[in-house]
Amino acid sequence: MDYRVPPGVEAIEKLQNFIKVNRLTANTRIPSERDLCEMWGVRRSTLRQAVDTLVESGELYRVKGAGVYVAVSKLVRNMSGADAMIDELMQQGIPMSKKIISARVIEATKQISKRLRIPLGRKVYEYIRVREVGHIPSIMETSYIDCEQYPDFDKHYNNKTSMASLFRNLYHQEMVKGEERISITYASESEAGLLDIEANSSLFFTAGVLTNEENVPVMYYKQLLRSDRFKFVSMISK
Repeated sequence: MDYRVPPGVEAIEKLQNFIKVNRLTANTRIPSERDLCEMWGVRRSTLRQAVDTLVESGELYRVKGAGVYVAVSKLVRNMSGADAMIDELMQQGIPMSKKIISARVIEATKQISKRLRIPLGRKVYEYIRVREVGHIPSIMETSYIDCEQYPDFDKHYNNKTSMASLFRNLYHQEMVKGEERISITYASESEAGLLDIEANSSLFFTAGVLTNEENVPVMYYKQLLRSDRFKFVSMISK
């Protein structure tokens, strides 16, 4: 029995192959629908449906009155945690930098005390940072660390140091496991300004706790990630 690829699927494959073979980079305009239809001998409606599918999947994007363009490839956010993601991006050679927006000592709220398993009102360090990935503001992070358990942390942490290295080298602590929750939220005016996006743009929201070898919480964190820059994956093994 002969198997024939549906026209819509074939058109999608042709578009993807065209981008790959011609090495079209992000923000490059693809040929018009009419030109592609003539090139491949496909119906206009079939091609438009294929383009719509690739726009929805984030591989292409439309500019009203200007055509269809190749989208920026989304970065992979592995669900193994924030530090794992940062390490992976750096290993890929993607430029990474961070800027501390706010650093202060506050009293632990109910949520913070519950996550860090400390008394309500105990002093904690609060750090708010924006990470640039590939020179684009992409992640906003807020971290909470127990002042009593990690004294003088604020004297050592800055834009050039990493929290993981400080825990390891200064306090002889390794963040070995954790728990993370993921949801969708929308950018406030201030968040949008820091991430260089429109207010009310959709964002991935993650919150988690990292613990040491004795299962004692080391850090409680929250992240806002631009949904146009990231996708989430989960590695499954038997």
